[in-house]
Amino acid sequence: LLIAQAALNAFLQATVTGPVLDGAAKVERSFLAIAAASATGEKALRRACLRALDVDGVSVYPFIPHVELFCLARWIVLSYPQDGDAVVVANDPASRSPAWLRVRVLSTHFKLLAQPSLGSGSVYVKAGGWSEVPGLQGEVERGLEGVDVEGDGWGAEERVQFLVEKANVWVMLGREGEAREAVERARGESGLVFRLSGALGRRTKFQERSTSLLVVLARSRGGSGGRGEGEKPETVRLVDDTLLEKLAFTGEKGEEKEGDLPEELKGMDPDDQPQLAPLDQIILLTEATLKDAFSPADELTSEEILPFAVRVISDRSTNWQIYTQALLVRSRIEVHRSRTIERGILQMQAVVDQVVVDTTVEPEEMGENGTTMDMPVIRINADPEEAKPVPEKPTSFFPAAKPTESAPAQVRLQYLHALSTPPRWHLESELAFSWASVGSLVSAVDIFKRLRLWAEVALCMASHAANSDEDGRGSGGEERAKALVRWRLFRRTGTTDEQPQAEDEDEDIDINEVKLADFQGPERSPPPHNAPRLFCILGDMENEPKFYERAWDISKHRFSRAQKSLGEYYLQQKDLPNAKAAYEKAISVNRMSSEMWSRLGDISLRMGDFSDAADAFGRAIACADSISGGDDARTWSNLGTALYSQYIERVKEVKQEKEQEKLPKPDDTQPLADDEEPSSTPVLSTTKKDPATLLSQSLAAFKRGASISHDNWRIWDNVITLAARLRPVAVTDILLALRNVIRIRSTEDCLDVEILRLLLNDAVLSQPKVDGGSGVYDPPRGSPERAVVEVLETLVAPLITVRSELWELVARERVWKRDYAGAVGAAERAWRAAVGAAAGGGLMPAVGGGGKGKRKNWLEDEGEWGVVVERTDELVSILENYGGEVPEIGGKWKGKARSAVRSVLGKAKESWEGSEGWERLKGVLEGLK
Repeated sequence: LLIAQAALNAFLQATVTGPVLDGAAKVERSFLAIAAASATGEKALRRACLRALDVDGVSVYPFIPHVELFCLARWIVLSYPQDGDAVVVANDPASRSPAWLRVRVLSTHFKLLAQPSLGSGSVYVKAGGWSEVPGLQGEVERGLEGVDVEGDGWGAEERVQFLVEKANVWVMLGREGEAREAVERARGESGLVFRLSGALGRRTKFQERSTSLLVVLARSRGGSGGRGEGEKPETVRLVDDTLLEKLAFTGEKGEEKEGDLPEELKGMDPDDQPQLAPLDQIILLTEATLKDAFSPADELTSEEILPFAVRVISDRSTNWQIYTQALLVRSRIEVHRSRTIERGILQMQAVVDQVVVDTTVEPEEMGENGTTMDMPVIRINADPEEAKPVPEKPTSFFPAAKPTESAPAQVRLQYLHALSTPPRWHLESELAFSWASVGSLVSAVDIFKRLRLWAEVALCMASHAANSDEDGRGSGGEERAKALVRWRLFRRTGTTDEQPQAEDEDEDIDINEVKLADFQGPERSPPPHNAPRLFCILGDMENEPKFYERAWDISKHRFSRAQKSLGEYYLQQKDLPNAKAAYEKAISVNRMSSEMWSRLGDISLRMGDFSDAADAFGRAIACADSISGGDDARTWSNLGTALYSQYIERVKEVKQEKEQEKLPKPDDTQPLADDEEPSSTPVLSTTKKDPATLLSQSLAAFKRGASISHDNWRIWDNVITLAARLRPVAVTDILLALRNVIRIRSTEDCLDVEILRLLLNDAVLSQPKVDGGSGVYDPPRGSPERAVVEVLETLVAPLITVRSELWELVARERVWKRDYAGAVGAAERAWRAAVGAAAGGGLMPAVGGGGKGKRKNWLEDEGEWGVVVERTDELVSILENYGGEVPEIGGKWKGKARSAVRSVLGKAKESWEGSEGWERLKGVLEGLK
């Protein structure tokens, strides 16, 4: 086990933390001498080590330096019995537990399988739920549970360190709930007290008034957690004419009162907080990692994450690796802000420079026969006629680190497993994506070339050429990108499969000289590393489905992106059956992809396979996380649509079944033989969902979608529609959705008069009054009728401008609550809104605007004329029944009614005299005499 621990630590020192391994050249020469003496040789040994790390058809990054060290450690640890004797090493609590050491090896193996080309951000944070290697993931999960049980007898510090390591492993696996539980247990064991709070302060140099700013207040158990100053990496200062280098707090409390803080944090000055223990600092960084991994990527999340990193950076004494991780967390936030993007990228560049320099073996240490499988390093080449050759050593963007900015290996490795620090090739890839995000594609290409990420090199070349060309065609950039991808996948034009293939994986080729016509030969055999992804990129560039099929075959049917791309191709061709089949194959490989489940549901919905669509959307929601999405308004809305479509189909089926039951059934009963007994086995019938259940499930899905997308009025409108179909009517849901629709649209055109009439009839007019009095009735608080009345009075009535039918509903509601003066007023407004359509002739524009804002002239349109007749009759009826109850009207109601009828008859004489509506109004006028 001592050899395994030494090999693992040496591997991590050489690839993650630095500094350069002392005497590594001598050790390598010993191993390489043995390999050279054998029949296999050095390269075969390395290839065997890389193949041994393959899991579930997924390969590790092929240019990992010193991979032989990790394979040695892995072989020893996995071969050692978990209940065997431990070999305790100072300052390494995992050495007392072979099972803990096994978890560290397995989690490191998992990290090596993550390719450094998955996108910007740390892949251990942003690639959660990465389930391409379920076999290894299962081993890691079982190992974590075993160590957790074993650690019951450990000391508090060992327990805290394991729990923090466990939390970061759960984050890497995409398991938010388990990660949060582990962090909470670690915080409880350590006694750390912290709170994300608010304090008054200034953010800018010229700010006069203090505003509330987020700050993390934290205190370790026992007060101070460290001693003196420690070595720290270089910190890049913020150069900005507006923002301060650090927030300037006034010491006063902001939005959170002192009484809301824990007792240990009361009265704490945000600018002068006590020193934290190293493990407590890691807990704060893990909290930041959790927020970054499982929260939406927006400005609010960034504001919540940054104070955790700032709290660790501001401590007087900080472990070198912890401080480096805090700088990375801060940089990842700052690269997304215009004022701090420069400092964010340069800080990441400074960290990468020091890690690359500290982990790169110097050529002077190698002998004449000594070689290294390390990645290529940055070289500064000068004209040989003007300058001497520069030694082949790693160089950096910034000056070399000072002794005070470096730390010994044991300090850097002490808390490495408790942090999410990526190896150097991941850091360089993250830096390249940061440079590309600000348009520095040349810098990004240089880094990708050194990492041999040829797919990223091709994409950057195409983008850079397109940006540099004024007409946007890229000066052949796309053709150069195709040539580069073909160079990796195909042999030179004119060669055959029988001819030997040169091993040019590491050849120094000028990629600018690669021509598309030069690589039209047969495929390379064996295919290069990451060939499935390269074939998919080539398929995207050439819009050729055969390359997606080839990627699927090369990956042994495990590269889900190949079938996903093929499905998108068939969607472009409007070939829905083949698109669905492709996505089903992709899902069979990666069943935890919420995005692909959602896409499969979309296709099924378009094909009319509503049951499959509902199942796919349900699985997308079940697999959802904050990284890949899935639990969003669109998915919930689509699920509601699929369930509602199933409801429609089921209603039709039930109707047909009832019709068939009414038909006479033929007697198909067969007589039993003399020796035959009746069967006691019941006939199994296929159970189908009840239509009411489907409708309620659909409503629940739409409500969930509306709660996520609170400003999407279309989803709220669907909630209204489905709630109105339920029996009994879901009055509460209708009112909630109606309030939100009115809030969003603020126009009378958003009001559905039939829905309002349904609410009025079911929730108000059908309900008895409980007071028995004669004055204006006030419905009981909390009752449905009161809620409907409030909506009509406070939300609907202020919006009405030209829709007379809405005033008619308000009038009926006021009659019900015995507000007769209000009812007469609403009836008059309804009548004026209907009669006013003749004011301008032709089409009358509505004041509120919207899709229904054009009304026809009732002197010309028979339908509008009928509305005027209806409103006039209603006005007369309300005046006749309740006009006498209004003090302002009293006995004058009959004169007001006659005036309204005569006004309409006078205007309609030329257009509608003799019509049915005309005769109806004449009868009303006769009754008023």
